[in-house]
Formats: sequence, C-alpha cells, structure tokens
Amino acid sequence: MLEYRNYGLLGVLLLAAGTGFAAPVCPRETDEQSLRHSRLNPADETEIRWVDVDQDGDPDILECWWKGKRVRWFDENDDAARGDVWGDMVHDSMQVDADGDGFYDGPTDYCVKWADSDDDGVPDIQAFNRNPKAGVDSVFGRSGAVWFVAIDPDNTGMFNDISWDDLSVSWFRLDRGPNWLANYHGNATFLKEHAPIWSVETPEYSWENPFLFYDPDCDGLSEMSIRVADDRRFVGDGETCLRFDGIIDEAWVSYDLDNDTGCDNEKDFDLTLYAGGAPGLDYSDQRHEFPQLCAPDWVLPYYRYPEWRQQTRFVYLNRGGAVARLFGAQWERAYLTVDEDDDDHRWERVELYYPGDPYYLKHQDQKSMIRHPQSDTLGDRGEWDEDFSGGAKLYRAEWDGKIHLLGAERGAWTVDCDREFWGGQQDNKVASPQKATRVGEVIQYRDSDGNGYLDTIIYDYDGDAVPDRIDALLELGVDDEGTVIDVGSNDWNALRIENAAAANRSWRQAQRLFRLAFRYGFADEESFRLCKASSVQEKQNNAFWLREAIIRRLLEDLPEKQHAALLKACYRHDQRAMERIMQRWSRKTAGK
Repeated sequence: MLEYRNYGLLGVLLLAAGTGFAAPVCPRETDEQSLRHSRLNPADETEIRWVDVDQDGDPDILECWWKGKRVRWFDENDDAARGDVWGDMVHDSMQVDADGDGFYDGPTDYCVKWADSDDDGVPDIQAFNRNPKAGVDSVFGRSGAVWFVAIDPDNTGMFNDISWDDLSVSWFRLDRGPNWLANYHGNATFLKEHAPIWSVETPEYSWENPFLFYDPDCDGLSEMSIRVADDRRFVGDGETCLRFDGIIDEAWVSYDLDNDTGCDNEKDFDLTLYAGGAPGLDYSDQRHEFPQLCAPDWVLPYYRYPEWRQQTRFVYLNRGGAVARLFGAQWERAYLTVDEDDDDHRWERVELYYPGDPYYLKHQDQKSMIRHPQSDTLGDRGEWDEDFSGGAKLYRAEWDGKIHLLGAERGAWTVDCDREFWGGQQDNKVASPQKATRVGEVIQYRDSDGNGYLDTIIYDYDGDAVPDRIDALLELGVDDEGTVIDVGSNDWNALRIENAAAANRSWRQAQRLFRLAFRYGFADEESFRLCKASSVQEKQNNAFWLREAIIRRLLEDLPEKQHAALLKACYRHDQRAMERIMQRWSRKTAGK
C-alpha cells in the first residue's frame, strides 16, 4: 500500500502554534520512510532506479542522478520502457531535489509537468512549482518560490529556461544579444506568481495572469506583449497564504511599432501604454481547462503538496480581444512610456517612467521618474494622465510627429542621444548597463488649457533645471490637437502602418527644412550628421533632431522679435514662411 503523508501549510502552522516564533513555511522532511525520500545510493551517481507501480511490466517511475542532483520522473502516460535513462517532456512530470537533502518537493526543490494538448509529440503546456527556501516564514518574494504555467501555441517546445547542464532555472537567461532563452518569442502565454501554488487560496488565479506575446507577422518574434496583474492579498497574519479576487488591477500593452526585430535584435519594443487603478477589469468569466495536467492517483503520494497536480482549471484573460477589453475598461490612471533612444531590448516591455522629478535619477524612489529598478536611467519619454480623462488613448501630434498620450497633464523626456545609458537588471551585451548620475537635455510637456492635448514644451538644453526655451503652442497659434489612436480598435499591423507613414511624413518635412537651411547658410555640422536616415526608427529620430538643430541655429542668428514667427512656421511646417525667414536673414548675415 502506498504511503500518503502531506505536511501541508495548515499542519505546519498548527505545529508551530504556541512557540512564540514564526514557523518556517516549508520545513524539511526527516522521515526516511516517506515516499518523498530518495532511494538512490549517494555513493553511486551512475545509478538508475525503475519502479513499476502498477505491476504491468513496465516502469512508472525513473529515478537517477543528473549533474550531481537527484531527479525523479513519473511516466504519467505509461509509455516508458525499462532501460530508459531519462523521462520524456511530452506528458511526463519531473521532480528535482535542488537542495540535495535527499527529499523531493521540499525547500527550494522544484517540480515540473509537461503536457501535449494536441498530441503532435511536442509539449505545449508546462507547469512549474518551486518551494520556498528552508527557514523562511514567508511564501512570497524573498522565499525564492515561484509558480509558473507556460502555454506555447507555436509548438516550439520552449518554455521557461531549465538548463540541462546543471538543472538551474532562470527567467532572465540569454545566449546572445537580447535573445532570451525562456519562451518570450512569437506567440506565447504564461501565468506567474512569486509564491508556491499550494500557498494560494484561489489557485485558479495568478498574479501575472497572464503575460501574452503576439507574433502577427509570423516571423517567430514578438511584435506585441500584454501583461496584466491581479494584485495579491495575504490572508490572515503574516505572509503564508495568498488570495486573488479575479479583478485585473493593472495592464500594460507594448508594441514594436517599427518592426525592427531580427537575429541579434530579438526584442525591441518601442512604447508601453499602461492603465491601472479601480475599478479595474473583472475577468472571472475567462476560464481555461487543461485536463492534461492532472496527475494519475498513484502519483499524488509522491508529492508533499499534491493539490496543484489536480489543478486543471485556470482563470486568466483570453488572448483574443485582450487589448480591446483591457483598454476599453475604466481605470484611475494611464501612462505612456516611449523608448526614444531605441535601446530597450527587454523581453517584457519598455519599462515605465512614472510621474516624478526628471532631474532626480534614483531607482526605487517615489520622488523619481525612474522609480522602477529596470527603468532606463535616461533616454525615454513618459507622459501621465492621472485622472484617466483620455481613456488610455493615444494621438499623433502634427506639430512634432510623435505619439502622445491623450489626457496627459504632463510629461518629460530625458534625452540620451548617444544611447549611453539603458535600463534593466541583466546585461544583454547590446545596450549599456551603465546608470546615469545626472541628466543632460530635458524636455518637459504640459497641457495648459486642460483639453487633453499637450501644448507647452519646455526645453532645458544642458540639464541645469533652467529652461532655455519655452514653446507655448497656443500662444504661437499652433493647433495642439492630433489624430486620436485607439489601441483597442487598431491591431498591430494598422499601428505599424500608421507609424511608418508618420515617420516618412516627418522625414520629408525635415528634409525640406534642411534643404532650405542648406541653401540659405543655416546648415551646420549637426544638421549634416542628421540629414541621412534609412530605417523607420532612424527617420523618426533624425527628423526630430534635424528640425531642432536648424531651429536652434536660427534662434541664435535671428533677433528675438522674430522668434515667435520662426517657431510658428516651424511647428506648422509652413515651408513658404520658413523660406521667407531664411531668405531675409541670410541676406543680412551674408559675408559674416
């Protein structure tokens, strides 16, 4: 008869009652008769043990040493043969004694289940659970525990990154450039919580629930990602049990708008649109069944925490229509972050800039704009709609050709023209891991009349917090409105086409301006450097800075009383007015 002894969370808490000390949430097992105790000989790392549980003549359990660690496989679809030296990753499950104490499913140990939902011989579902470290009194965060379900509609066979060299597990490992080894490419889905599944009171829900990747052009790389978060609540005292309520509290959508990913540049998102706060989005109707994950009854006693191996229903936001549903909901706030220096190669998104002081460069500080530890220290542009008046919509402004956030009260761009700095906690060998200690140029934006469109641009050329130029569009007679872009009703391809058309339009405008400046003697080394571009991203970047280089040269050369007319003509892309200005002042400065 099989032994079935479960030292679950409730039992641990009862054992600790009255001691005056917080109990470790995952104490070590010591009973050598337990089915979780390994039968491998520690003196013989070539040993392989097979166990025929159902007495049908073929093995159901394979236990072996692998790179110095004990590993146990369960043949859950009954296709193993004696003589096999490893399980299969189609329908089998695996336990790893990661801490080497001789017991499976204990502290820091992890368990994995693979399933093939379409019977094509390639797994497309993986469930992973890692227990807390020994001695900790929390199931969360510092405990090192993780629950992760990966779903791979592309049938690549890639999930989270288990290194078969040493059985280590990582969500941040890459082989070159931004080519992440975990499956964040193409079309993919995962659910994740930084706690073990057995500690969640509502285990059909998770924190990142889900993280979605989309590959609309079928090139194997992701042009769009969606992250949603159902914020956890701890049940009772301490950090021993979690609960989710089925309400999405925050949502992020990110786009590779210029579609410039490829070999050695596998991740290159250009902007992230965020919405968060009450009332959020109820997604409790989005149920997903995975019967293939259910363990046979004979497997359960070998797990210390077997309940999750019977968990086959997960509730998370559907892939189809996710953007429309998320960004059509009501929230408290919306933020936009644009990777202006195009040096972000993270698998997740362009990490947000938050409402804060653009001159205060300190991560994890509420005063700072870069308060997230993976925010780029310089180079991105953040805009913030703190009352959700714009409904998480974007717009393309004609005056600068850029995408802005509808309803944003303010924004800031800390310029990093040379891409000297980057954000992220992993060095991807492409972008600089250095952190800036001070700002260079800072451009800030304001909506002075509250109509939802930014209309005041404050330029600080040298980062000394003293404005060098304030352009008030409304005073100049420049229309501050732009074409509204609703991400909920535009798919990635429509956004990509619109973005390319806008970049080409801005480039043509900049080229016409450059040719006038060249003709009338206002071009200089900076404009010569910027007057050539090829890709969509390069055209967008160079068009803005080419125009700025010419404006700044003209502002230096022209009397101050002419500045308003110059800025008005430039923001309105009035070619004739610009030519009249340059022609007039070129004659006055001829021969100097």
